[in-house]
Amino acid sequence: MAGLQALRDATAKLDQLLSQKPGRAAQTKSANEVQKLTKTILTGLQQDDRVFDGATEDAVQQISGVLAKVIAPVLMDVDQDDSEENDDYDDDEEASGTTKAFRNVIQRCLTVSPTAVPALALLAKKAPPKFIGGNEDIILTLAAFTELFQPWVPSTEICEQATQLLLDLLAANNTTREQFIVDTILQRYLRKLFSKSKPASITASGRKAEYVDPAAGRGEGIPDDSNETKPWKFSDFRAIALARWAVTQADDNLISKHWPLFIPVLLTLADDSTTRVRYQGLKILTIFLQKFPNKTLHDTGLSKVFEDAVFPTLSFLPSLTSEADSIQLLVPAFEALRCLASKQLLPPTTSGTSSTTENTPTNSQQIKLLDKLLREGIFSAYLHSKDHIRIVQVLCEQIISILNQMGIYAVKHLKDLIPILSSILSDPFAPAAPETLLSAIKALQAVLTNCWPRIPESPWQDEIIQAAMLCWLNANEHTFPPTKNSPSPKAAIKQELRTTVKYLDAILMAENIHLSELVKPLIAKEPSLSELFAPSTLQVTTKKSGVSTTKQTPEPEQNPDLRPRTQQAGHDNP
Repeated sequence: MAGLQALRDATAKLDQLLSQKPGRAAQTKSANEVQKLTKTILTGLQQDDRVFDGATEDAVQQISGVLAKVIAPVLMDVDQDDSEENDDYDDDEEASGTTKAFRNVIQRCLTVSPTAVPALALLAKKAPPKFIGGNEDIILTLAAFTELFQPWVPSTEICEQATQLLLDLLAANNTTREQFIVDTILQRYLRKLFSKSKPASITASGRKAEYVDPAAGRGEGIPDDSNETKPWKFSDFRAIALARWAVTQADDNLISKHWPLFIPVLLTLADDSTTRVRYQGLKILTIFLQKFPNKTLHDTGLSKVFEDAVFPTLSFLPSLTSEADSIQLLVPAFEALRCLASKQLLPPTTSGTSSTTENTPTNSQQIKLLDKLLREGIFSAYLHSKDHIRIVQVLCEQIISILNQMGIYAVKHLKDLIPILSSILSDPFAPAAPETLLSAIKALQAVLTNCWPRIPESPWQDEIIQAAMLCWLNANEHTFPPTKNSPSPKAAIKQELRTTVKYLDAILMAENIHLSELVKPLIAKEPSLSELFAPSTLQVTTKKSGVSTTKQTPEPEQNPDLRPRTQQAGHDNP
């Protein structure tokens, strides 16, 4: 038992060290001592296979508890120094939500976990697993290490080891995945951490609140953004990771039964003021919405709650928000809202004699939300940030996704879409940002494939021709350096412009309008345009609700996003 006592002594020293605030001067020395003691424990476990023969449950829990504590992404005294006591955020860090203490916690986890996780796994083999699995804090910490992209997970090996150990401990305690998610994570762990920061827009049961009380979520006199109200943000960094783990691991049936337990956490994260937290909250919310029953979303009124929680993120734009933070937040916010729009479709109706069902893209609530997303998301953001080319690129990419979701019902937005995309394509400085320019060209292709019935003989027909022509001429005059996505940006831009013209040609030919005749005067003035407006290789046929095209290259089956969309049968002219 001498070996066991030595392990317990080392564990006691390690536990004491974690509870001491070393001060700035001793920070490095303290971290080295933590690592040294952890290695001592691992070495002791490796050297004596009989060290736990007859060991008490108390001894096993002491060692396993401290090993889990040392790798836990939780703020401890050892991670702080005296200069940080009253300064949670530096000025430069306030928006991103990355504090000095947070970075210290991450560094501790990255340094110690390659030793402590194998030690825990070895301990679980030498001692009865039920001695370890009875400690919920150990299981929660292991769950936080089961996703490789978490900042405190050092390697795939440690991630896999933690995942297997978690499964073994749950099995040893006869705990199902559903029990662990619902009882341990949601009810006993997350509910307590989020109890003082619950959004006012929902009730305690997770349903939409009819009367909103902004102070209802926290105690009187407690600051809104502090460790008292948000321990999950300022001290226990496992919380967000475990919320994501619970949503990811939950199946549709679990979420349909226990959705009220998820709602307060999801809304709190998606509405937080810091970029790091809000970004993760939006990503988790999108995963949750994909599994959330459409009918429940409709019946509970939560669709409007989610919409109101996410839409403000679309206004996080320069100059109040840095360009980098804005881009980081815009993408998941648009994804969450597009997912929410897709959930507006209700199951087919079974009553009545009509063959029409509600499960179609004509669902008014879906189109209404997508309309709002274009007007208040895309168009408003473009007007405020059109000088920020990276944000413009994000907006163009989102236009493609939104239009493909709306189909023909996007025609009402042509008056805004065409001028925006035309201004990007015709800008003489646009070739300086080839990735943004390519996104704008592909967005124009999405306009053509979804809104084609309103293009022929409209003002947009000539504006599209003019934009493509100016973009082509500007590209010819520009020298493009290689980008990370394209070794030859000029070739890619010219190819996409030719594709755009081919689609326009196909659309016009369906109305017996010959693009070649329209562009003859342009080619006469600028012969280099003949390559852009070369004779089309499209074979055109007319269908009831669309224009079907067959191209020589690329084949439509290989590039389905560039085909005119025909999903709106019977609704050619809304």
